[in-house]
Amino acid sequence: MADASSIPMGADEQAADGSIAGPAASPPAPGAGGEAGVAGPPTQRAGSPADGWLAAGGGQPDRRGHGRRGRGGGRPVWVGRLGRGLSELLMTAGVLVVLFLVYQLWVTDLFAARTQDRLHHELEQSWSRPAPRVPVPSAPRTAPPPPAVPLGDGVAILRVPRLGRDYAPVVVQGVSAPDLRRGPGHIPGTAMPGQVGNFVVSGHRTTYGKPFNRLDELKPGDAIVVEVQDRYYTYRVSGSEVVTPNRVDVTYPVPKHAGEVPTKSLITLTTCHPEYSASHRLIVYGELVDTTAKSAGPPPALAVG
Repeated sequence: MADASSIPMGADEQAADGSIAGPAASPPAPGAGGEAGVAGPPTQRAGSPADGWLAAGGGQPDRRGHGRRGRGGGRPVWVGRLGRGLSELLMTAGVLVVLFLVYQLWVTDLFAARTQDRLHHELEQSWSRPAPRVPVPSAPRTAPPPPAVPLGDGVAILRVPRLGRDYAPVVVQGVSAPDLRRGPGHIPGTAMPGQVGNFVVSGHRTTYGKPFNRLDELKPGDAIVVEVQDRYYTYRVSGSEVVTPNRVDVTYPVPKHAGEVPTKSLITLTTCHPEYSASHRLIVYGELVDTTAKSAGPPPALAVG
């Protein structure tokens, strides 16, 4: 540590110290500079830290704050503040992303479940009213023209034994975003259940109840049962494929054959593929093989197991 006498003090500091109240003492007589008790002019040792300090600013600190560094000569203070700000921003963004995923993957399922309960109740009430008597044809290839269904209302109940006995989502009319939040949607303009043509149904795979989440598990020969007011239509899976979203030809009355007159009652189920992506569409095709009146009980496909 440097000796106290080697660091010069200003006039104010000297006055405060009380050791010198008047003007600086005159130089000592020759040969007396080293005697004790005689105040000589303060001397500056070579290489003192004060040299650069005085030369750079005359003892005045830089008050502008430009390029100010932290303690110990580290990085500038603003760099640390910027780093902390960015860290807080990234943490906030991460929390928002997690909350969004929770909403999309779980909260929307709760909303869809409540909506489906309400749709089931509405269909049961509607179906409890007497239906017009229409004989079931011996050949299960035609169906009576159904009444018009408002967008968003229930059309039928979809049952797929491979997906479990409790799998029974209500199919609604329409495929707009609000319609598909309620359940799988029937594309207006395509055939209705049991009619000759193509009954096309689209549904979510990962959100809003994810009714078509396991659609990729269906295999050729699996049953797809569509329940309406007075009967069950049983279709059998005939195949599946993955296509790009612009392939609307899969919804034609005869899939992939524009302008061809249909002669069969078909069903087509569509959903996004792969899971958590909308880059492609998974398409499952089926063909009507049986029509069963509700008065005769459930069809064989639902009675198994």
